[in-house]
Amino acid sequence: MPRKKSKVPLERVSLRFPSELLVRMDRLIERGLFKSRSHLVKEALKELLKDPKYQEALREEEDDFPTLRGR
Repeated sequence: MPRKKSKVPLERVSLRFPSELLVRMDRLIERGLFKSRSHLVKEALKELLKDPKYQEALREEEDDFPTLRGR
């Protein structure tokens, strides 16, 4: 299946995780809940940033992230 072109330019980020966390992530991917580790991390970060505590911290800088609005 061809990859969809992103509407937003993407940048690569290198992350390190403990092995046990990767095992759990891979289990969720194998069960079809996520397409990939990258997809899982993006979805988890979106959920984290919905937390009111983080929304408040980002509020002053909201205009710095116009592409994330409404996602």
